[in-house]
Amino acid sequence: MDRGSEKTEAVQNTVVDDGSSLEDQNGPINEIIHSSAMDAADMRRMGKQQQLVREFKTFSTASFTGIAMATWEVGLFTISQSLINGGRPGLLYTTIWNFVCFIPIYLSMAEMASMAPIAGAQYHWVSEFAPENCQRFLSYISGWSSSIAWQSGNAVGIFIVGSLIQTIISVNDDSYGFAPWQCTLLAFAAMLLAYTGSVYGHKYLPRWQNPVFFLRILCYLAYIIPIWVLAPRATHSQVWREFSNEGGWSSMTLTLLVGQLTGISQQVGVDGSVHMAEEIQDASASLPKIMFYIYLTNFAFMFPAFLTVCYHVPDIDAALNDSTTYPAIYVLRESMSPAWVTVILVLILMLNLASNMSFLTACTRDLFAFARDKGLPCAGWISRVHPERRIPQNAATLSCAIAILLGLIYIGSPVAFYAINSLGAVAILQCYCLSIGCVMWRRIYRPETLPPSKFKLGKWGPWINGASVVYSFWCFFWLFWPQGTPVTAPDFNWSSAIFVGVIIVALVYFAFTARNHYKGPVTEVEGRKLHD
Repeated sequence: MDRGSEKTEAVQNTVVDDGSSLEDQNGPINEIIHSSAMDAADMRRMGKQQQLVREFKTFSTASFTGIAMATWEVGLFTISQSLINGGRPGLLYTTIWNFVCFIPIYLSMAEMASMAPIAGAQYHWVSEFAPENCQRFLSYISGWSSSIAWQSGNAVGIFIVGSLIQTIISVNDDSYGFAPWQCTLLAFAAMLLAYTGSVYGHKYLPRWQNPVFFLRILCYLAYIIPIWVLAPRATHSQVWREFSNEGGWSSMTLTLLVGQLTGISQQVGVDGSVHMAEEIQDASASLPKIMFYIYLTNFAFMFPAFLTVCYHVPDIDAALNDSTTYPAIYVLRESMSPAWVTVILVLILMLNLASNMSFLTACTRDLFAFARDKGLPCAGWISRVHPERRIPQNAATLSCAIAILLGLIYIGSPVAFYAINSLGAVAILQCYCLSIGCVMWRRIYRPETLPPSKFKLGKWGPWINGASVVYSFWCFFWLFWPQGTPVTAPDFNWSSAIFVGVIIVALVYFAFTARNHYKGPVTEVEGRKLHD
């Protein structure tokens, strides 16, 4: 059958929280899930029932992913490490080389998304493409790593909002102190707002993505144009050749490699669209396009924003020591009055609030999918779909609870909490490396078992996959490094300890419980069903 045949509005039975279908409960189905024939065929091949409504289309999903990633809105507030380790040119060069080197990674994931467009994404791909004798364990570890990445990103997002609110207060009141407990309470309020928008406003999510994305463009211009017109400037030599090594590393090369956290962390997350695959119409054809759109537009936002900051920081030490702690806001304060700085920051705050709603939604779908395959404790409760809203509401509730618990770390140690930003990138890169490595193995040794796809890498597939594995592992390695030497407890990169700790918990759970019921999603795939 041609998977690209004409679209049809297919109505399928939908499982709800008591395990029955809508048809069993209500007689003839009176709700439409908007699946095309291609979507229905994909879900049938992967052995999954269509439980969620496909309300998203190509452009609304692209906008959704861009808003969720908040590349420039969040990226501007994460540049300090690159300025410390590399200076202005370090920030710019690491951003450029990571943009180029992530191209094979997203080409590989675009092909896998077209082969298997499913909310589980990486852990499902590991299960389907890994050797049969190790698919269960590898996909289980990948599922936990993906959950770590998205849950940590969810926590960081709400704290960016809390920190922005405190910064707005500080801009207008120099005597204000950044009390950690106040930021934590503000973050909790942001989480509540995100939960309300994601769960109770779920029907409206696809409708406001495109308008808000357009608003992002306007706010972006409102940020960079006044700075170029009014702020004092650094010289070309300072921007492109004046490297710095405030971290105290033994060489400038090592400094740049340690300082590339910003360049790496702003590239990961484009695969967030895949976690929405079961709510996208014509997902196998749409997802590769969405990933490319967002990858390119993110760089178009991010690099000029970083360039703007670099060209308008004549004194890096002054920017790093600004009372707001953010060089990007230091630049704003040098170019306009506190009132206008407040206006710009409020607009950025609003965009981050919208980002939190979208990010929580994608985060929830990732958790729901892994629980559906019985990879988590309380899997039945987590994967339950609300019978009226047709969304995994329990997964959203748990995601908010996890973010709140992680937020308590901030009260004791803001430095330890912000290591979670690195943790998210570390965990997702492990997923990238493992899933792409598995599809490369299957392409080389069992190519006849690869499913058809609308987007193909063709003869270049092994080379692109190989480059992806090498670079994702390279990034994975460097993200564990601390900001400087000598290493002290406050400066230690706690992401390594947290990552290893969570993986140990996952292994213990697997040894005592999960190995009895987690089989890996490939056991349900047509033509690939495995038996114990």
